[in-house]
Amino acid sequence: MDTKDLILKKTFSLLLLKGFDATSITDIQHTTGLSRGLLYHYFKNKEDLFIQVTEKYFVQIFDFELRKVKDLTLKEFTEFICNRFDKINKTIADIVNETEIVKEASMLNYHFLFYQVMQRDTIFRNNYRITTEKERTGWEYALTNSISKKEIRDNIDVKISANELFTITDGIWFQIIFSYEGQNMIQNLEKSLSHYIELLK
Repeated sequence: MDTKDLILKKTFSLLLLKGFDATSITDIQHTTGLSRGLLYHYFKNKEDLFIQVTEKYFVQIFDFELRKVKDLTLKEFTEFICNRFDKINKTIADIVNETEIVKEASMLNYHFLFYQVMQRDTIFRNNYRITTEKERTGWEYALTNSISKKEIRDNIDVKISANELFTITDGIWFQIIFSYEGQNMIQNLEKSLSHYIELLK
């Protein structure tokens, strides 16, 4: 891992533990073992560092290339979505396991930090909105592809169904803060999406 990635990862772990306002450059120095001057070699200031952390661990971790899913059926896109959330869970768990954060609180910390970022960063809000629109569009592609393959009825409203599938996914993802169990969340997500898709046949 190069120095910049180390700084981003360690800063993210601090933000999970303490939140934005309580995390200082001194905290980041202690956690990374790097001098203030070296931190400022990679980042203009604390705000720049925090922006890059949220880009890496919120925007990039959720984002995907729409063109890669445009030919998927409902079953295939469901698998893609479940794998995507599983990867997110594992990435966060790996970072949390390297910190003093209580393991059971890891996803709760992540969601709390997510809302802090949403509140303070308009660029992040816009980027996240774009990502959610991609997900809805991905569901629309999958529904259309499954209709053309006669896997589901052809009289459904694609836009409404895509929005409902997105809402199921989003709802189960945020419900994880009450269960703490990432693997169970993935299983529940797959079951719920599969159940809805069965209703479309």
